[in-house]
Order: sequence, then structure tokens, then C-alpha cells
Amino acid sequence: MWTPPDISEVCASTHGNLTQCTSIGITYLTLLAQLFGRSVDDTYSRGDNPFIYPTINNGFEQRAHEESKNIKRKEYDFIIVGAGSAGCVLANRLSEIKHWKILLLEAGNEEPNVTSVPSAALALANTNVDWAYYTQPDNTTCLAQKEQVCLWSRGKTMGGSSAINYMTYMRGSPADYDGWSKEGNEGWSYREVLPYFEKSINLRDQYATGLHGVGGPLNVERFSYNDEPSEFVVKAFQERGIPFADLGLETKVGVNINLATAKDGKRQSTNAAFIRTVRQDRSNLHIITNAFATKVLINSNTKEIYGVEYFKNGSYYKVYSKGEVIISAGSINSPKILKCSGIGPKDELQSLKIPVIANLMVGHNLQDHVTTDGLIFSLSNKTSTLVSNEELLNYVKDFYKQPEKKRGPLSSIVITNLVAFINSNGSKTATPNIQVHFDGRRIPDFLTDPSSYISSYIFPMTFYNAVAVRPILLTPLSRGVILLNKTDPIFGAPEIHSGIFTVKKDLDALVEATKFVVTLGETEVFKKAGAAFIKTPIDGCKQYQWGTYDYFACLYTHYTATIYHPVGTCKMGPSCDKEAVVDPRFKVYKVKKLRVVDASVMRNIVRGNTNAPTIMMAEKASDLIKEDYKVLKYNS
Repeated sequence: MWTPPDISEVCASTHGNLTQCTSIGITYLTLLAQLFGRSVDDTYSRGDNPFIYPTINNGFEQRAHEESKNIKRKEYDFIIVGAGSAGCVLANRLSEIKHWKILLLEAGNEEPNVTSVPSAALALANTNVDWAYYTQPDNTTCLAQKEQVCLWSRGKTMGGSSAINYMTYMRGSPADYDGWSKEGNEGWSYREVLPYFEKSINLRDQYATGLHGVGGPLNVERFSYNDEPSEFVVKAFQERGIPFADLGLETKVGVNINLATAKDGKRQSTNAAFIRTVRQDRSNLHIITNAFATKVLINSNTKEIYGVEYFKNGSYYKVYSKGEVIISAGSINSPKILKCSGIGPKDELQSLKIPVIANLMVGHNLQDHVTTDGLIFSLSNKTSTLVSNEELLNYVKDFYKQPEKKRGPLSSIVITNLVAFINSNGSKTATPNIQVHFDGRRIPDFLTDPSSYISSYIFPMTFYNAVAVRPILLTPLSRGVILLNKTDPIFGAPEIHSGIFTVKKDLDALVEATKFVVTLGETEVFKKAGAAFIKTPIDGCKQYQWGTYDYFACLYTHYTATIYHPVGTCKMGPSCDKEAVVDPRFKVYKVKKLRVVDASVMRNIVRGNTNAPTIMMAEKASDLIKEDYKVLKYNS
């Protein structure tokens, strides 16, 4: 069952002054849990599906679990740790080889139905489908938040972060991949990775030009439901000289309502696209949920990885591989698992009394796309999309009652899927360094207590009377690090030292971009719509005048936010790169039979949302593995 977020502590601290703290907040979350709390995949974990292992009475997961206890050496050919954006793709593609036995381990549960409701995404944070990690306080970020830390949500369910993100489909710039290639990573030019983007998707969009991928497992389309604020903001950018452009398939200066990983008004996580479609038909694919990987098993003499240890239901189990172990646990948990296994910086491991197997810069090179939650403009009554409490609940019920193809306000994330790319220096021709996203807000709630509002807002993304404008730095120079929890390295949350704004040029670029973004308020389309930036300084920044460098800088340091794109902590690089953790074929240096395949291997963060690039990397990795084991019969 999906467990709704507990916002009681926030509500107590604000004395119930936020709308989500009134009876409608409780009623909405209760209704979501009642209607969408279970999973269509429950039959797999309960063993009710007659198509899987029909001769095994205890069902699918029970078989895999029993094998885990009594397994013979080399029982599985490949073990994949993490069923997220990369892991689900790998499990699908590797299990295409019928004589290969594949084991997919996921620390979370089956993906609950609530994730399929696009507009309900805000209610997923800080629940049992979220690792709910927090940054470490650092005196330069999150200063207005409680304890000066920021939430870094990461998916903890089948589908991983693709099950809780905002579904934006974006590939980044060709310059991103060409840059990796020029730095010595063979096979990573944009020309070479483009086929893997196209292989994974089924693009249903009448406005996308050219052939961009048809027939793949992952459906990509634009939400059919839109609203008036989204439309006039697009026009405002155009009035300011930013062209209307197709952005999801290539980053360039422009504005548009973007493509989404959705199908017929519902989310398409990698679990929905790559696992549900094959799970009952492939007897060579085993999936164990609620399996918390603690370390990989390594022969200390040969440095060869031969399995994985995981923890489930109070017990430890070991599973073995005769081929490889592939870590796809994400940019926070992948470095954690490597370090707990003895693969990481020598000094850190020795300080925690972890035997060192391979001295590598695991956990370093952390990057993310930083923005702010503090810049907002209000809507007039004629463009506000707020509805009454009764209407809100009826929309939830209506979405549940609809046939397979969903329609209406809950079938979209509306203005959150609006994207603009600009340059902080004003260039219209250079590759953009700023992406602008938007989120609906409710005022006066936000102005009453901004930090409490941000940490507890749970209502559908479709209903709002104000908009947060979020300029995002695409090419940060700052770098952070992931460290193991010093008290409990295995089960404790890792320490996230974001490193954000350790290079002042990052902050300067964002402030310059913000100065351009607020000029949207001067456009005729804004004035006609009755929209206006709220120029009253908010808590924590009231000592500065709105519109100045100091005020905007304060917004970024006090109301720091990211759009949850951590990358780089298991950096890919050629053997001459002393900071590289994996080679261009995803193989971990200094050990054998171990790969890392997820966003953690990115050398530099891509210019755009990271879900699609991560899926692409898993597609490419699958072919590389098939090639290494001589079963690849085609060129993708």
C-alpha cells in the first residue's frame, strides 16, 4: 500500500494556517490512498498470476526468495541492483536473451497506482515511494528551510525516480555527448547515442519533426489537457524574443509545452513501459522487491565480483552471478553500495574500517540542476485555475472512474511541463545555459509561510492561482560529494554535500537569468492576463530590495531547490582520467564483472532533464553487454 505523506508536524508548526492542513488536505490524501493506494502489480508479489511459474504454488516472488536462500553458485547470469530508470530497461533488454537468467533487485515495493496520476505527483514526495534524502547544512544553501537542509527525493519503488518525477522527456544538447566523446569516451558522440534515444520510445506527437523513434516500449507524447496560464506564458517568452521551438528532442534557445513520458493521460514509468509489458511472459526474469542491497560480493584476491548481499524481512541473503553484477541504484545509492563493498576513496573507507578493494573516487563529482522556489507571480481571477474543495474531490473520483484513456485536469501537469531555454548572457545562438521551469502555487498560503508551504504542499498540480518561476542552471561549475553515514554506513542515509554555489559564477549566472525572466511581467500578454510578479520581499530576504542582485541571490541561497537531477558520482572516463570510476563501457575500474549503469556515470550533467538520457544509457549498456557476451545480432 502507498502511504500518504505525513504533514502533521508542519501543520502543527503553522497552527493549521495552510490549506493542506485543513480538512480538505486530509480528505484529499485519504481519497488518493483509497482509490490509488494499491498496485496493479500486486499479483506478482502475491503469486496470483497463473502465467508465471505455474508449477510453483508459492508464486513468483516466493520462488525467487527461496532461490535466494538455497541458491547454487552462479545461478543467475546477471544481477541488476535497482529497478529505476536504468534498471528496468536493463532487465527488459537482457532478458530478451532467453537462456540468460536475470535477477532484478529493488529496495522499494511494487509501483502503486497513485504514481500513474500525473497531477498527483506532489503527494508522492516524503512517502514510502521516496528515499526522502536530505542535504547536509552548508551555510550557502537552503537557509530558509528547517535545519537549513533541502529534500532530495529519489524514487524507492519499481520504476525508481521515473515513477515519482514530473515526466518531462528531454534528451539534452548534442554538445553534451560530443563533449564526453572529445574527452576520450569512445562511442559517446551524439551521433552514436542518438539511435539509443530513438530505440526506447514510441513518439506520439504531430508537431515533432522528422523520425524520432516509433515502436519502442516507452510512450512519449504531449498531455492533451492544457490551461490558459501555460499558453500566455509561452506567448510572453515569444514577446521577449524567445522563439517557439521543439525542445524535447534537442536543447536550444526556445519555449514550448514539452513532451512527457505519458500515455493516454497516465504516467509511463520505466516499470510501466519496460517491465509490466514483459513480466508475465519471461520466465528467465526474476524480480525481488523490498530487497535492500547492502554490498556486492568480491573475491579479495582476484577482485572479481560474484554476487550481491541484500537484506529483506529482517534477514540477509546472498545471490550469485556467473556473468556480471550491474549497479543501477542511482547517483546517491550507487556510490553508497560501492563504498560499502570496499570500492571508493581509500581515506574514507579506512576511516570507517571498511576493507579497501579498489581506491576510486566514488561519490565525488556530484552535480545537480539548481534553482529557487522563491520567485513567483500571481494570476488574476480570470486565469486562476483553483477550484472548490468539492470540485477537487470530484475530479479525483472522476479520474478513477474513467476507462483506460484518462482525461481532464488530473491527466496533466499543465504549466509544470512548460519549458524555456535561454542564455544568461542574452545570446540567441549559443547553446543555452539556463532552463526555465514553472510550478503552480497557492496564495496567500505561500506568502504566509514559504518554507512550510514548500515542504508540505500536496494538492494536484493543475489547480493554482500563482506560479513559481524556476530558472535552472544547466551547466554548473560547482561540485559536491556523497559520503557514507558515519554512524551507520549501510542502513543510514548517506551524507549529501551538494556543493551548490561553491563556485560563485553559478550564482551570478542564475541572477542574470532571473533579471531577464522577470521582464516577462512587462509584456503585453502578461498585463492583458492580469498576471504580475509579487515584488514584496519574502521571509529571509526582506533586508534586500526586490529586483536587486542581492535579493535574487538571497532567493537562491535561502529558497534553494533542485529539480532532482543528481548525477556524476560514479564518473565515466578513459583510463587516463584519475577521477573516473567506470570506463566508457560502464565497467568499474580495478575490479572485474561489475558495471554501474545510471545517471551517476555522467561526466557532466546534461542540458535538460535526466530521465531520458538515463534510459538511453541503459539501452546502450544493454547492447554493450550483449556485444561482450557475443549475443548481439543487430546494430541498434
